[in-house]
Amino acid sequence: MTKTVNIIGGGISGLTAGCYLQQCGFKTEIFEKHSTSGGLCTCWTRKGFTINFSAHWILGTSEKNSFYHYWSELIDMKSLEYFHHEKIIDIQLSKYTDKYGGNVFHLYSDLNKLKNYLTDISPEDAPIINKFINRVKLLQKFDLPPINKKQPWYKYYNIIFKLKYLRLLPIVINWSKETNVDFSNKFKSNFLKEAFRLLYDDHEVKMFVFALPMAYFDNKSAGCPKGGSNAFVKKLEEKYISLGGKINFNTEVNKIIVENNVVTAINYNNDNIKHSDITLSATDWNLTFNKLLNGSFKNKINDELALLKNYEIFFSTILISFGINKVLNNFSHYLRFPLNEPLVSPDGTEYNRLELKISNFDETLVPKGKSLLSVNLYTKNGEYWINLRKQNLNEYNKVKNDFASKILLQVETQVGEISQHIEMTDVATPATIERYTNSWKGSTQGWLPGKKFINSSVCNYYYKNLDNFYYSSHWNTPGGGLPVVVKNSREVSKIICKRNNQKFVF
Repeated sequence: MTKTVNIIGGGISGLTAGCYLQQCGFKTEIFEKHSTSGGLCTCWTRKGFTINFSAHWILGTSEKNSFYHYWSELIDMKSLEYFHHEKIIDIQLSKYTDKYGGNVFHLYSDLNKLKNYLTDISPEDAPIINKFINRVKLLQKFDLPPINKKQPWYKYYNIIFKLKYLRLLPIVINWSKETNVDFSNKFKSNFLKEAFRLLYDDHEVKMFVFALPMAYFDNKSAGCPKGGSNAFVKKLEEKYISLGGKINFNTEVNKIIVENNVVTAINYNNDNIKHSDITLSATDWNLTFNKLLNGSFKNKINDELALLKNYEIFFSTILISFGINKVLNNFSHYLRFPLNEPLVSPDGTEYNRLELKISNFDETLVPKGKSLLSVNLYTKNGEYWINLRKQNLNEYNKVKNDFASKILLQVETQVGEISQHIEMTDVATPATIERYTNSWKGSTQGWLPGKKFINSSVCNYYYKNLDNFYYSSHWNTPGGGLPVVVKNSREVSKIICKRNNQKFVF
């Protein structure tokens, strides 16, 4: 008899898990509070301009990356078109200029072009530049993360597989300790020293975190999908429905029903009950364990997570967008620049630099002859915006619009006067994120990674004292993001299959 699965949440976690389980013989049904699927991976349209909130690049857009094989188990990745930008970002420096008098550092996506650019700026730094580029190119020769493919001689294949990766060990050990700031001190050029320090706006990030994406950008395996997040989400949604899955939109789950430590059903839209053999929560961690389960299920790991004892919540964001009736062709699509004086947001966060994204390269999102300018500001105080909106909607709207006006003045220092060309202004805050996705404190990616470079899962896929219940989302693994989501969905589907005597067909 076919077993039924209620899936809570129609984000990428719910869609990917639904696709895997449907293909493995389960009958699944997704319950999504919003009117569309995708969760945090989303776009929205205002006055003809489509604001792409997520999926600015997707890991696994070519066969040269292991995640291509994960995504291809679910959708045809070749059916999507991708943009591969020449420059990942332009960074305007505060102190130093290059030998040509320019104060903007160009981070090229092509490794050879980057090598030539860096060497031209500072020939005396050629040895360290060559070593860096060669190491990144070595990363491209390996499946990262490794995927052990099933072979008839699996045991021996696995031994060879692991021995092959020993070549990477020195790089992994070194770059898992060394930060971009440490690395910057190796340069003789003050321009390059400042540029590498500012890769993450004066935050120190492990070099491996920087180097891996560089490898992906160079071999075209980290492209931006044409049509933005919605194009990618639509493919997953269509696949899920084609497999016989059902999505219930505008359907908010209020409670997970537990009887004698067995999850038997969900309560949705306040007074509706839906029974199933299995319940999979693919939504926010806090919502799941502290609200839907009513805090009734306790264990040491979840108690510590609730107290934020070992992990902080990932930053939330304020996304301010301006749609203008003008094309800005002389600027990088992504620019980070310093402010003349610190800017303090209403939630108390201080900014010394801003990052500006200029979109006019995708005419499916931005009308021809126009541009969309977006400023993304990270904040750890998402609760300010969430509480303000709940307590005083009028004041909330005033505060965010006043802040948008201040941001516009800063943007105009870079691109010139554009106020007369503005056709649309949109401000999304942590309250927006929380309202549409239930993400705790407006988090964009679950938990922040801890001090360890490689983070294992922090919350389990299933629990011994809670039968017929599973949990999988980007909250399982610190750092979150789309790669984590599809990997976790695959893993939880394998577990569900094994525990229910069903074959995992992949």
